[in-house]
Amino acid sequence: MGALALGHAGLGSSPRDLRRLWAFRTLAPEAIGGAAIKRLIYSVAGVALLGVAGTFLYQALANSLVYFILPSEYASAPESYSGRIRLGGLVEKGTLTFDSDALQLAFDITDSVQSFPVRYGGAPPELLRENTGVVVVGSFEDGTFMGDEVLVKHTEVYEPAEGEEIDLDELKEALR
Repeated sequence: MGALALGHAGLGSSPRDLRRLWAFRTLAPEAIGGAAIKRLIYSVAGVALLGVAGTFLYQALANSLVYFILPSEYASAPESYSGRIRLGGLVEKGTLTFDSDALQLAFDITDSVQSFPVRYGGAPPELLRENTGVVVVGSFEDGTFMGDEVLVKHTEVYEPAEGEEIDLDELKEALR
């Protein structure tokens, strides 16, 4: 017979051993140790707190994300882009108009594959020209992109106005 059979030494070999096992199972939390219970409570509370903080962070980021897309990307899957987006491309040649009385800017934005009409209520940025890079923040309404912010791409090269000389010492001083 094996070592665990009744009457032999081992676990459960006597009624006293069975009573000890049963007593261990039904110990009061105080008998296990107050420190262990406190650690368990703090651990569970910490995990719950991290979960709540993670949920709030995810919601804040999800609501503030604005995707950058090209007109051809929007045309291929318009249902994927609901809400605010950044539509980037070039101002199509011959489409730039500005109504100074109503402060309405209108142009078509293109990526050489697809183009969409853009409407913007406000003064146009100073660097906005035909055939220049532009990013418009807004949303689509009935096939027209309604922008509430227009960003114009510009070069990083500084050139003075025509006929104006640059004083290098003055420029260095201004940049300090």
